[in-house]
Amino acid sequence: MSWIKKQTSEDNWADQVVGAPLVSNPIQVPDQNNVYVARYDTEGLVYFGKAWNESGVVQCEFACGEMKLNIGNKIQILTYDGDHITKGFFYEWIKFARWLQHSNDEFRVPLRCGTSNGVIFWPKKALGTLNIEKKTATFVYAQQIISLTESELYDCLILVRNLRDRPPHCCCEQCVKLDALEKEAHSSNNLLMVNEWVDYCVGDTFPKTKRLIKALDRPLNTLNGPQEQYVALWYHFGQAVMGRAWNDANGKIAAAFVSRKMPFVSNAIGSLQLLMQIPPSAAGFDYIWQPYNEAAKIGTKEWNPVHIGFAAPCVLVVDQEGHEYLGSADLKEEFATTVLENKVLCRKDRDDTQAI
Repeated sequence: MSWIKKQTSEDNWADQVVGAPLVSNPIQVPDQNNVYVARYDTEGLVYFGKAWNESGVVQCEFACGEMKLNIGNKIQILTYDGDHITKGFFYEWIKFARWLQHSNDEFRVPLRCGTSNGVIFWPKKALGTLNIEKKTATFVYAQQIISLTESELYDCLILVRNLRDRPPHCCCEQCVKLDALEKEAHSSNNLLMVNEWVDYCVGDTFPKTKRLIKALDRPLNTLNGPQEQYVALWYHFGQAVMGRAWNDANGKIAAAFVSRKMPFVSNAIGSLQLLMQIPPSAAGFDYIWQPYNEAAKIGTKEWNPVHIGFAAPCVLVVDQEGHEYLGSADLKEEFATTVLENKVLCRKDRDDTQAI
């Protein structure tokens, strides 16, 4: 069967100041909510590395030969604004061995910057630079420089532009129609089975067109009246923290988190992630809010809590009047926290705490 090449857009590398909030629409590394594809240009060479969100601002890590680069100013982060219909392609990670076998495939093209390409050292999940002509790669892993030759790269993943296929979890109008037509033949083995966290910054326009996960699927009964609160994720000193986001009076994203028994509100947060609802037919699962004593049961159960590490989103009832706020439950230590009037409210009573 012959394929016709689509008209495609160029790759978009956004300037990112190290120590500033994350740019919009960054490309994530697979299976890592908080790692993004970054590049650094110096002396005519391009190096790929990882960027991540730490306490609402960006940090980065790059390997150059046998050295770890010390970058304190500006890098670039790969972004993707649109879908495979408007862009003409989507990004995909494939095994280096697979690409070698099909290196003439015009519909899976490595994302090249000169001779450099992004590569993941799997399963250690380190992101580094592949010299696609010499077939060698360098990474930073656990503060050490790792160098690999061709035979050691076969199981590593490289970043390509897919000009032919559909992303497996795409929700564009065309893919929704095609999925409906294919529903009868759809196998559960092809379901996504991951949670979809979308990157934003506090102060961004609130994404009204996105179907975000709302606390208890209704407005919460807060001290200031009914308020819709949404599941949010933030990273502080490398640890995942769950909290709440909401649409403020100016139509912007506002948020609140608790980390290390301290409240962090809006301007102190910077970059964060919001949990988006994927159609169950594509995701392979649905969401439900359950009492903590049900969600925390050990053993096989129908519903499992959404969590990153030991942090899970939960709704706390904060007083006898039944006022509710979205916060975070620690599944290991069995306590929950939320921000209430810029203070940290903690409780260990689980009976009226609800988690996904």
